[in-house]
Order: sequence, then C-alpha cells, then structure tokens
Amino acid sequence: MVCIGAGEQPVVAMFNVSMIGHVNPTFPLVMELVGRGCKVHYFLPPNADIRSAACDAGAFVEAYLEDDPQDFVLEHCGVDRMIPDLPEEEQQLWRGAVWPLASTLLCGDHLITRCRALGIQAVLYDPMAPHGLLVAHALRV
Repeated sequence: MVCIGAGEQPVVAMFNVSMIGHVNPTFPLVMELVGRGCKVHYFLPPNADIRSAACDAGAFVEAYLEDDPQDFVLEHCGVDRMIPDLPEEEQQLWRGAVWPLASTLLCGDHLITRCRALGIQAVLYDPMAPHGLLVAHALRV
C-alpha cells in the first residue's frame, strides 16, 4: 500500500484501448482526478483524436512503447500467430483472447519502467487493457 504525504500530489496511471466507447467514459474521471489534485498519466495507443481528448481532459498522454510507433495497434499483437486450421467460429475468440496478452508481453517492460520512473501510486485500467494489472502488480499498488 502506498501512503501519500500531506501536500503530495497523487500520481495515477490509466490504461486503455483505442476505442471511443472505452475511452470517452473515462474523460470525466480524468477531469475529476485532476480537479482533486492528481497527476494523471494516460497510456493510450497512437490515435491523435483520442490522445488529444485525453490531453483536453487534463491527462499527460503516455505511449505503450518507448519509441511510440504510430502504426502500433494493440489489437493486432499476436493475432498473426493463429493456430493453423482453426475453425472459423473460433477465430474471433482467438483474436479476442490473444492480443491483450501478446500486447502486454510486448509492452510490459516499458510500461513498468515508465510507471516506476513517474512514481505511479495508483493504477486504473479498462478490462480490455490488462497492462494496468501488470503494472499495479509489479509496482505493488
């Protein structure tokens, strides 16, 4: 458990996917946290509109990968390694199950290192972005 001293600004990390229906509901939360004195670092895939909206809400936008490649798509991680001859009805399940884990493996070291450097004290994440769970576990927050 992290204790925050008097006068210290809490530092929060948020993790999400690049889907409007997932990020839009979080912007009022970002505004509320910032309004209450928190510093919010929002980890988002490269999407100019969504990143701009996060900044407008008061968050500091962070990249999932250190070099922030603009062609990086979380939802594409690992899906190119689909089991050969997988029945059509199971292919969508494969895609949905594999990319969150594959992208967490790909990005995990950077995310942990970056969050440790930022002094993250709390982590919020969309269930489709298990990266936050990894960071919270690694930082023990």
